[in-house]
Amino acid sequence: MEIKMGSDYKEHKTNTISMTISKTPKLSIVMPFFNQKDMVADMIESILANDFQDWELIAVDDGSEKECIESLRIYGEDPRIRFISRTISPKGAQTCRNIGLDQANGDYIVFFDSDDHITPNCLKNRVETFEKRPDLDFMVFPSGSYDGKVFSETGSYLFGYPIFRDDLKAFIQHTLPFTVWTNIYRTEALREKLLSWDTNLLSYQDSDFNIQVLIHGLRYDYAASRPDYGYRTGNNVGSISKKVSSIAHRQSLIYFIDKQYQVIQHAYGRCYDQALYQCALYIYAYCMSDGIDADFARQITRTVQKHDKMHGLFLFCKVSASLFLQIMLPAKLSRQLPMPMFLVRKLLMEKFIIPKRIKKFLS
Repeated sequence: MEIKMGSDYKEHKTNTISMTISKTPKLSIVMPFFNQKDMVADMIESILANDFQDWELIAVDDGSEKECIESLRIYGEDPRIRFISRTISPKGAQTCRNIGLDQANGDYIVFFDSDDHITPNCLKNRVETFEKRPDLDFMVFPSGSYDGKVFSETGSYLFGYPIFRDDLKAFIQHTLPFTVWTNIYRTEALREKLLSWDTNLLSYQDSDFNIQVLIHGLRYDYAASRPDYGYRTGNNVGSISKKVSSIAHRQSLIYFIDKQYQVIQHAYGRCYDQALYQCALYIYAYCMSDGIDADFARQITRTVQKHDKMHGLFLFCKVSASLFLQIMLPAKLSRQLPMPMFLVRKLLMEKFIIPKRIKKFLS
């Protein structure tokens, strides 16, 4: 269902389009959004500021308030921009992206977040670079950061650099080589493999999607270019992807762990069991940061044990030790003491190893 836009279009808000709009644009941009009207407008403005014109923007509303919809009406007069309301369940960016993928007309497709920012050469750079590689199904481009005013090629949220020996292993361990918004995909390649976002997931949707892309053998390469996408820093309130601590969310995480074990072991046997165990530890550590939920910890343990008895036993021992220590010590310390190697490795990767590899690559 499309949102009908009014006639109060302000010409100064968009670039003048002096070309005939193609019914089959070269590039489709899929962008879920939910409220945050100023940030959504900022992202649309950055798209309009691009020097590449042959695109369509499919902005899928995830149930925004009327005020947000009204404020974005001025962009609806641009024939390249389509606003679509999500009319199917469940709510979430994953459903909106599936709608956008289904509606896309472009040869190529990108999936952008509505609260971020792209550089003026982003679209042209991606399309022209990708067109030189007909042997590939998608390409990965480096990203930077955006604080709402300034785009930077440095920061803590940098992705899209070829710094891992095994990208699939990195994804399984939740050490992300790239994200969805760093990539440009060949639309037909996604459709041929029937790839879509798993609507059962309330988090880790992008990781799951990219893992599926790699398992299905889509051919890809990294682009040797400057960062062209700015991940907005310091913005967690109201985001579509905001993580919530709830029973439904935690059941989604159990589903994610179980699914990854099934698909990875089915495709590769037991060679990624250590990485899968690291993923379970990551989720356990993340969800227990404010205190140990014994029932949830046991659910994670049982899920790992179902697929990998040895690592399941290791996790059982860590959880049991934490529950015992919690009698005498603060919850956070009780969780940390039984898993020092994991926490040290996580800290070293995030604070030193990955930044050093990126810095070396850039230099």
